[in-house]
Amino acid sequence: MQKRLDYRAVAKDARASFAAHREAIIAIAGFFIFMSNWIAGYLAPPLVLESFDDTTKVIAAFSGYFAANWPVLLPAMLVTMYGSLALYVLISGRKLAQVGDALVIAAALFPTYLTATILTGWATFAGFLLFIIPGLYLTGRFAVLPAVIAQEPGLGIIDAVKQTWATTRTCGWAIVILTLFIAVAIRLVSGIVGDAVAGICEAVAGEGGIPVVQAAVSAFFAAVEAVIYVIAATVVNRQLGAQTAPQ
Repeated sequence: MQKRLDYRAVAKDARASFAAHREAIIAIAGFFIFMSNWIAGYLAPPLVLESFDDTTKVIAAFSGYFAANWPVLLPAMLVTMYGSLALYVLISGRKLAQVGDALVIAAALFPTYLTATILTGWATFAGFLLFIIPGLYLTGRFAVLPAVIAQEPGLGIIDAVKQTWATTRTCGWAIVILTLFIAVAIRLVSGIVGDAVAGICEAVAGEGGIPVVQAAVSAFFAAVEAVIYVIAATVVNRQLGAQTAPQ
C-alpha cells in the first residue's frame, strides 16, 4: 500500500507532543534559538534584497552578507542548529530522566547531524540552481533527516540519509506543502507584528527605532518557526516511519 501523509493526524500528534514537553521545549528554544537569533539580529545589520529576479545577484548578496557578518552569523547558526537537534531528541519518543539528557545526546549527535545537513543542503541547493522544482522536491525528501538522526542515533551519516530517503518516498511533495504552509503562515504573522513593532519603536525613538526590541521580535518568531518545524518534522517521520520498512 502506498504511503500517505495524514495532515490531520500530524496536527493532532504535534499538539500532543508540544503539550507533553511544553516546559522543556520553551526552555531549550528560549535559550539556544531565541537568544542566539536575538544577539545576531542586534549585532548584524539586516539583509535587504531589492529583487529576486536575478539568481546570480541574490547568491552574491547572500555571500557578501555572510562574508561581512560571519563572526556573528556562524556561531548563531551553530547554536540554533544544536538547540533544534536537542528539541528533536527531546520529542523523539525516547525516555529521558531530565532535560539535560537531551542536551547531552544532542551534543554527541551534533557532528553527524552537521555533516549530514551540509551534504543534503548542498544537494538541495544544487536542485534550486538547476530549477526551483528539484530544489523544492529535495527539501521535502530530506525534511525529516534530523528526526531520523535523533530517533536512531546508531545510524551513520550515509545510513541516516538512506533511511530519510526511504521514509519520505512518495510523500516528498506532501511534506513540501506542509513546510510551505508553516513558513508562509509564520512569515505572514511575523511580518505584520514586526512592522507594527517597528512603527511603534520609530514613533518612540525616531527613524532608527529601537534595534534591541525589533531584534527580539524577529528572534521570537524565528524560535516559534523552528519549534513548529521541529515538531512537525518529528511527527511526520513518526507517521511515515511506521509505514516504512527498515533499511
